[in-house]
Amino acid sequence: MGVIDRLREDFYQRVCVEHVLIISALDVDALCACKILQALFKADDVPYTTVPVQGKADLQKAFSGHSEQVKVVVLINCGATLDVQELLQPEQDVRIYIVDSHRPVNLDNVYNKDQVNILLRDGDVLEVPPFDDIYASDMESEEDDDPEYFSDEDSAPSSKRRKGDESSYEARKRKHIWKRKREEILYKYTEYSYHGTASSLVAFDLAWKLSKDNNELLWWAIVGLTEQLLYEKIDRERYVSDMYTLQPHVLRLNKSNDDVPPSSINSMRIVFDTEMRLIQYRFWTIYDSLCNSEYTACKFKLWTNKGHTRLLELLADMGLPLVQSKQKFASMEVQYRDKIKEWIDHTSKKYGLDDIMYNTFVAQYGYKNKVCAADMVLCCSAIIERQEASHSESFLEALEVLSKNNLQRLHQGVELSKQQQMAIVAQVKNFIDLHQVVCTGPFIYAYVEEGMPHSKGFSKPMLLCKLARFLREAWLSMNKRARGLPFILSAPLGDSQGNCIVVGVPPHSDDTRKSEFARAFLHASDRIQARASFDHFDGSVMMISTEDRGRFFDALTALSAV
Repeated sequence: MGVIDRLREDFYQRVCVEHVLIISALDVDALCACKILQALFKADDVPYTTVPVQGKADLQKAFSGHSEQVKVVVLINCGATLDVQELLQPEQDVRIYIVDSHRPVNLDNVYNKDQVNILLRDGDVLEVPPFDDIYASDMESEEDDDPEYFSDEDSAPSSKRRKGDESSYEARKRKHIWKRKREEILYKYTEYSYHGTASSLVAFDLAWKLSKDNNELLWWAIVGLTEQLLYEKIDRERYVSDMYTLQPHVLRLNKSNDDVPPSSINSMRIVFDTEMRLIQYRFWTIYDSLCNSEYTACKFKLWTNKGHTRLLELLADMGLPLVQSKQKFASMEVQYRDKIKEWIDHTSKKYGLDDIMYNTFVAQYGYKNKVCAADMVLCCSAIIERQEASHSESFLEALEVLSKNNLQRLHQGVELSKQQQMAIVAQVKNFIDLHQVVCTGPFIYAYVEEGMPHSKGFSKPMLLCKLARFLREAWLSMNKRARGLPFILSAPLGDSQGNCIVVGVPPHSDDTRKSEFARAFLHASDRIQARASFDHFDGSVMMISTEDRGRFFDALTALSAV
């Protein structure tokens, strides 16, 4: 198989003597993995070129534009689910390495060990069907047409013809059974789309084996893992398991006494901590963070007067004055700021906030700048999906956010992420007030109307998925019986062709984080012959003509009912 888990010997030592083309998807995990690889290549003076891509068309364009200059290509979070050799048509001397969390991996990539290799973290196992169950041998594929089994009726004895006919029949029967078994195996293998180990963890594993790991590279791996949790790519159990694999590295690289302040304004320390599920509260006010965080907004139903009153009761029970809660967190009186986490944890059960705390890592830059991994994820994703910038510009700016010495860019990302979150909250309130969420039976759906406030901003897939998950939780807080239904959300792309983007998120009650949308979207669009595009690397994201959207939802309903 073309699978590599000895990253140092079978990957790095081979590519470090070449000019490397890094093609990265536009997500935070890919961003962090790319940043780690760039740091390793810089340390060893390995020439490289980085190109961010949004979809399959961009991937083809990026490869064809550099194919004459490079012989080694690294695909980050793009390519695993595609037959890259068929898509890119590389020359025989081009080697392609894929580090991608998307699953299931295309089997042609797995078994094409001559040109394509899948990079895995040491200890990870890629669960794929055996080669013989998927690919027929030359003998099996040609058996039916072998002239030995057939003879001319006028020249061969009848006994020989009968023997040949029996052998041919048995061969065809075996091949029919094999094909049917193959179809069943492939159907089960491709039934769901899901995510495996974060690409940033694979990249950090490489850095560790090269003895080039440090706090910055470790922090980027933590941010990439946290993105998988925040965007529901993995379940909580998988997150905790991967987090504990990083904890020994945190202890090893941060041995200094906790009571001793950092020695330099440019220093960086990482600590394991319990964090609140409150968005950007260190850079906001506690009140605004409570109002705009998905978890608390949906628990309190803050789009209602009753919910807002209950929020004020929480603050009163905590003993936190309203004036203090509306101060910038950094400007709060120390006696309140230092106790806020303890107070929220103490009163959480009374208000049904049982899961408001979670385990994570926090980084401290210099003497006072502290940021948790979730804050960094939101900053990077906000910059990646900025409306007014190109993909390349946004990607480069997001890379700068990860640098510990660029706090100005970090704060710009914070402000942008807060604006996006407030737009999401306002949109959710509009959906609920106008009763625009529809339950068809098999699934729940809604769509952002053209011309509504912030409608253009939701044409980005990560932001639209955030809105979809927030809206799903808000609607389910009032319709608990629908917790087992998936949610589909659409928004206008704002292009001249009148297309829209459609995303699907799994049911609230599904802890596996596996999605059936890739297959369902494809079948439904084929059924109505919709003008649709599946260019995104995530199968639960698609583009479709707005005129076909209604019929597309009808087709999905019909398919789900079968």
